[in-house]
Amino acid sequence: MRLKNKRILVVGASSGLGRESGFALAREGAVVGFAARRIDRIEAAAEQAGGGAFSLVCDVRDEASCRAAVAGAVARMGGLDALVYAPGISTFGPIEDIAASDWQDCFATNVIGLSLLLNAAIGELETSRGKVVVFSSISIDDSPPRPKQATYLVTKAALERLVQAWQGEHRRVGFTSIANGDTLTEFGFGQDAAMLAPIVQRWFELDYMYGRMMDASAVAEQVVNALCSPETIRRIAITPNYSDAIAQGSARELPGELTQGQSAVETIRGAARS
Repeated sequence: MRLKNKRILVVGASSGLGRESGFALAREGAVVGFAARRIDRIEAAAEQAGGGAFSLVCDVRDEASCRAAVAGAVARMGGLDALVYAPGISTFGPIEDIAASDWQDCFATNVIGLSLLLNAAIGELETSRGKVVVFSSISIDDSPPRPKQATYLVTKAALERLVQAWQGEHRRVGFTSIANGDTLTEFGFGQDAAMLAPIVQRWFELDYMYGRMMDASAVAEQVVNALCSPETIRRIAITPNYSDAIAQGSARELPGELTQGQSAVETIRGAARS
């Protein structure tokens, strides 16, 4: 076990990459705090992870909640060796239709929440010479940017700069951003499928999609690798294996008039329900 008895707080751990990261870390012997808003989800995840894992309520948009989550984790574990930050939300649609409240929500969740947590956790992390792993997105490398997802692209780019700023001022802590490609999670699950399908179809047409989506558990393994490394890994970029994606894309026969965009949205919906 490469992370035996390491004390790790995973925020955004109720589903997707956060949840799978918590499981992967627990399998390596870490004591994991699963933190998120949905208490029933994180309680179930902590029970499934075992190994002393526990749950903490945390709303990353609320400064007091972030302080309480860090304090609770430190009290429970006696310190903190690592923080993993996985929250991510997005709007979908023309940039000119994005309301101020949508921009504020996305910045609060995707960017500012990390800083609020680090405000509370940085002392403990410097004491342990710990590490921070943050999920960014490979989509911020697309040029020109993916259409109709401006809030996500802008905030994830800002998140990477924020990570660099924290690293610059706190050299005793190692910071890693993971720029993951499209992954099977609940991301976008609350959006209307009929609205999403043509947007995703356009991404296929622009060659921003790889023909398949990655499994969250495979991506989460890179969190383990970053935390196990004796050196600081500044950035990890992950995309689906090219040969697998090409093979699956060429072999797939879409029924009727079903587009790649519709198929991708339905695949995500099915994975989230299972």
